[in-house]
Amino acid sequence: MDDEGDDAKRHLLPFKISKDEIDYVFKAYVIITMTWLWTGFTLTVRYTRTTVPKNELYASSTVVLMAEITKTIISLVMLLKESRFIFRDFYSKYYLDAPNELFKMSVPSIAYAVQNNLDFVALTNLDAGLYQVTTQLKVVTTAIFMMIFLGRRFSKTRWIAIILLFLGVACVQVSKERILVSNYVVGMIAVLATCVTAGFAGVYFEMMLKGGGTTPFWIRNLQMYSCGVVSSLIGCLFSEGDLIAERGFFYGYDLKVCAIVGFLSFGGTYISLVMKYLDNLHKSFASAISIILVAILSYLLFSNVFMSVYFMGGTALVIFSILLYNSVPE
Repeated sequence: MDDEGDDAKRHLLPFKISKDEIDYVFKAYVIITMTWLWTGFTLTVRYTRTTVPKNELYASSTVVLMAEITKTIISLVMLLKESRFIFRDFYSKYYLDAPNELFKMSVPSIAYAVQNNLDFVALTNLDAGLYQVTTQLKVVTTAIFMMIFLGRRFSKTRWIAIILLFLGVACVQVSKERILVSNYVVGMIAVLATCVTAGFAGVYFEMMLKGGGTTPFWIRNLQMYSCGVVSSLIGCLFSEGDLIAERGFFYGYDLKVCAIVGFLSFGGTYISLVMKYLDNLHKSFASAISIILVAILSYLLFSNVFMSVYFMGGTALVIFSILLYNSVPE
């Protein structure tokens, strides 16, 4: 890593670290933090979507919009803190004078907005186990899009690791509950679409971050998230506009819903750090670890969760697949 990259990483860490340790510690810090953020997000969404009466539920599209607004504010604050730019100067340079760049970043912002809304649809119609298993298909879609957009090629060992990861998570999250056919169809369509949009948006954004351009990291984030605000607002109006007009934008909000907004906001920001400084597939493996944590915490917190031999075997398989994936060079 060059000195400029090391300085940027050191600036993002909440503690001091020596130059020799910066690369390893930064990777561990980002992945661990992101894992816990997405664990909190999944548990909180599961709780609110299954315990709150339907007539008291918040509009999920408003949560996505609030998260995009929060991420935009975070990016703006980090940009001003890190670069000491004058707001008027960088607004003119990277917004008014760069419409093509904004257009490019609107692509992943729309895809992410669609994905976030589909997550709520899937979690509403599928049990958590089936949802968690099927979303692991994004590991495969991510790898495919990396081959298409980034020209990445994976060894047989890494393909085996990806397959083992999916099988391991499937073992952990096998569900014996029966669900309505109508719910199953809607939920499966939503979760499969999520896998495609997540893989595409993640790799596209990684391509923009690592494409060799001179646009600063937080400018890229600001461009994408500001476009995300617009696309999420349009999503609010078209998907739940009547409901929001009748009940109000913040209907059903409480501390748990605010926590979901926070998890989604900071989780999205850390994902961009992974794609900038690490590898987009590391995000998928961090997501798999999060699923294991969700299962463990669900077992400890809720009485209706049973930890079977499938869970133990699946956990071991996931850990092995992660070690196998990282045992070979890029």
